[in-house]
Amino acid sequence: MAEITLIQNLIKLDLTYGEARVYVTLLKLGSSKVGPIVRESRVSYSKIYDVLERLALKGLVSYKMFEKIKYFQCIEPFRLHDYIEKKEKQLYLQKQKLDEIIPELSKFSNIDKRSSSEIFIGQKAIRTAYEILLNKAKKGETLRYFYPYDDYHESASPFYTRLYKFQKSKKIDERGISVIKFKSSKHYKQIPKDVNLRFVDFPLPGTLDIFRDKVLVIDWKSITRILITSDEISDHFIRYFDSVWELTIK
Repeated sequence: MAEITLIQNLIKLDLTYGEARVYVTLLKLGSSKVGPIVRESRVSYSKIYDVLERLALKGLVSYKMFEKIKYFQCIEPFRLHDYIEKKEKQLYLQKQKLDEIIPELSKFSNIDKRSSSEIFIGQKAIRTAYEILLNKAKKGETLRYFYPYDDYHESASPFYTRLYKFQKSKKIDERGISVIKFKSSKHYKQIPKDVNLRFVDFPLPGTLDIFRDKVLVIDWKSITRILITSDEISDHFIRYFDSVWELTIK
């Protein structure tokens, strides 16, 4: 494998470019003084000791003294497993600590202090928008949504499949309104049978989710969500949704 590929793969293991170059250099040189490491790795003298110290803290480099001169050497490649296992353990402990402090952090969070609108861009951010929308959902509350089926369904469908499980975990009721075109499409067969979806033969205002005092406006073409927190706007859309619901076809 070419050296540049080795360096790129080491970077994927969370090493910096300089750390990866120095590690590969030490593999080739074996035990070495700083001078040859600098020449071979092309990491400057002003940075080399900092890079070697970081590698030592990661357990990837050690040194020995010979006639008052430091000779650096890297760990054997197979011991990189130890490095990854150490990172995994640290991540596990961080997740445990996060679970401990989230309830305490939540005490400082006041949902009323949120701005009246927030924009979320990208798949991960969209998931965050839904988590905020349903954060304090209680069993039996109703999520209402409009889904005006269009040519974006290919990208939307995988997301809603994952979201369905999240919604079910909240044990909320849901009512969805789509268009007849969707019911007659091949995609309609993909949705779970217990999804409470009805249809209309006229245009819908857009892809919207309404829950409590929030309205989530969705643009699948740009993968953007706008989350609006407003009692007035939410009440308006709830009343509008319920009036349309009376006109739907099962």
